[in-house]
Formats: sequence, C-alpha cells, structure tokens
Amino acid sequence: MDQIIQELRLIKCQNTKIGGPLVKGISGGERKRTSIGVELITDPSLIFLDEPTTGLDSFTATSVMETLKDLTKQGRTIIQTIHQPNSDIFEMFDRLMLLAKGKVIYFNKASMAVDYFTSINYKCPDLSNPADYFMSIMSIESIEKPDSDDANELQQSQRNIQQVYAERIKFFSDSYQNSHLKNDPTERDLSAKPLQVSDDQLKQQASWCYQFKLLAQRNFLNMIRLPQTSWVKLLVTVMTSLFCVVLFYNVQGDAAGV
Repeated sequence: MDQIIQELRLIKCQNTKIGGPLVKGISGGERKRTSIGVELITDPSLIFLDEPTTGLDSFTATSVMETLKDLTKQGRTIIQTIHQPNSDIFEMFDRLMLLAKGKVIYFNKASMAVDYFTSINYKCPDLSNPADYFMSIMSIESIEKPDSDDANELQQSQRNIQQVYAERIKFFSDSYQNSHLKNDPTERDLSAKPLQVSDDQLKQQASWCYQFKLLAQRNFLNMIRLPQTSWVKLLVTVMTSLFCVVLFYNVQGDAAGV
C-alpha cells in the first residue's frame, strides 16, 4: 500500500479525506490518482481507463499522465480513451488509435502519426498540437457550412456535408488499410503467453454473505467519515415526511379523496 501511495505521488495527502459535496477534501488530480490507486491494489498487468483527464486543468492532467507513464515503465500496459490531450500529453503516448464512425483510421506508433497524415495530404500545421488537428479532421464540424437562411438550401447543404464527411472518413480508412503502417488488432504477439487459470479458479465466487458484509462495512465507514451527508439525508427524510403529513392530513379514503 505504501509503495502504491509513493508511486502515485499521494504521500502529502495520504491522511486526508477524499471529501465530497459538503466536505472539502483532496484536489481533483489527487482524486483521479486515488481512483487509479484503488485499481492498483490487486497489482494488475493491464489497466483500462476511460478519459482519466476529464475535468482537470492542463497542468493537473499532465501530472496524472506522467504518473501513468511511470506505471508503464514497471511493465504494466495502460489502455485509455482520451479527448483533446495537450501536446505534452500527446508526446507521452506510445501507440495511438484513431477511430471515426466506427472505423480505424490510424493504429500505430504515435510518433509516426503526423508524418503519415502528411503523406496523404493532411499536413498538421506547424507549431500546433497534433491531437487537436486529428480531432478536427475527424469531426464533421470541420466541414464548412454555407451561410444561408433558406430552409431548402440548408437541408441540401446538410446532406452534402454528411456525404463529404462520409467520403473523408472512407478515404482515411482506405488509406490506412493500404498503408505499410497497418496493424491487425486481432493478431496476437508471439511473445504473449496465455494465462494459466484453472477451472476451479474460474468457478470461484464470493458468497452472498461476504458481499453483503463488505458493502455494509463500506457504507458504515462512509457514514462515519462524512457525518454531514448523513445529517442532510436525515433532514430530507424528515422534511419529506412532514410534507406528506400536511398534504394528505384528513384525506378521506373515498373516491373523491383518492
């Protein structure tokens, strides 16, 4: 546990409450790293992350990504989805997969992406963030819309935009499929070995009593650590009860009362 805290740079806040709506706790970046630490307790070799930098400022997002990069140096594989990373974060990527309309338009080393798109006449502007440029050319919003107030012209232009966008994504997909950078995501690396898991291990399942015990214990600890939340829930329950009494006091059980 102490090693995980040190790896995630959480030493200064290791005795601080996580916090919540009513209690000020750790910062957003520390909260993200803590959620990652929860998954590291079982020492996994593969970690999936869904937008780990969402809601963070640029500096904090970069700090979280640096922590994840350090974890990969220990032999872990980290796969994540991310939207609009800054240039510093983009340079940390080892491999990059770009998806548009369910199609893979690039899947190879991130450092080769700019040169690849330049080779198919989509050159990333100098001194700009490649991630922002890739998101732009993959988005339908990047296609210029004509200025017009006529409803028929707007409808026709919308159909044209959809067609242009579909043709662009098809061009990206076909170009990648025919390039020397193409990777088969279903192909297994020869050095990868299957996990040795017995049938007994696959059938193991925690009992209902054990699961109930863990959930009850966690809920009880949350109530103790955040008593303000419990008081708010109690107040809401009491107020709701009073409203019910006031609204339905002396209401008869006949059809008119119902």
